[in-house]
Amino acid sequence: MIGSLPPNRVCDAPAGARLLYHCAHALVYERRFYSDDPLAAQEFEGERSWIEFVLSLRPLDPEHLTCPRTLRSDVRYLHHHLIVRLEPEYLRRLLAPDAERVLPDLQPFVRGDAELPQTLYLLVNNPLLQGVAEAFLTPPPVGSLRLFYEGKLRELVAFLCFAEPEVVAAQDDARLRTALEYLQSHLSDPDALQKVSERLCVSPRQCQRLFRVAMGCSPSEYLTELRLRRAATLLVSTNLSVSEIALEVGYLSLSHFSRVFRERFGKTPRAFRQNPTLSVEELQMK
Repeated sequence: MIGSLPPNRVCDAPAGARLLYHCAHALVYERRFYSDDPLAAQEFEGERSWIEFVLSLRPLDPEHLTCPRTLRSDVRYLHHHLIVRLEPEYLRRLLAPDAERVLPDLQPFVRGDAELPQTLYLLVNNPLLQGVAEAFLTPPPVGSLRLFYEGKLRELVAFLCFAEPEVVAAQDDARLRTALEYLQSHLSDPDALQKVSERLCVSPRQCQRLFRVAMGCSPSEYLTELRLRRAATLLVSTNLSVSEIALEVGYLSLSHFSRVFRERFGKTPRAFRQNPTLSVEELQMK
């Protein structure tokens, strides 16, 4: 999905890549390829120098070896990357207001004394950062993808470019863990969202703030994602009927469940069961 293209401009992804977002100061695309793929070296041709973040999304596993590569030429490696290219001045403007907290290696760049390396390779092993990457790949149905991707770009920079996180207070952190555990274990309760605030002894507004700061989404958005992923897992791994699965994850209306499921996964529950687009492992909340 192309979020935004400058006037009179067309941008095609190279072979093996999927263009996600393009504007005057940013370019985002997904790429999967094997190390012996002759098309792997094809890239977007930039009209100017971009700062490129290459996020390796696949965890290490014995069947599909991934980055970083070894010098062995007899091993085939699978790569899954999220590529984010930023115009240098745009990145500098984002970092400048918090320059004292920027990574030491980036501070000369922020001051304008040096340039960044053209390409920075990173392994996505932080669950919160992983959530940002997944949002790029499967954005929710929103009124403006341009605004959605702009927000995710800033969120990505907030994770990648700063030395120490501005952490949630310890009390909030404990409350958040309690909230997440409660929602995960009460998916079938249609009133779980209302009850979680009471369980935490906080107001609904405080609960909203807690989730927004730590998870980057509202409690409702988080619970919906939990429910839909659980429903998709049940569709793939059990013989339960669609109606039973809807009740299992807290939807009393089958039509409402089917509509929300289709908005999230691009197909109805029955169609997903016949031809799932994600594996059980991929459906797990990180």
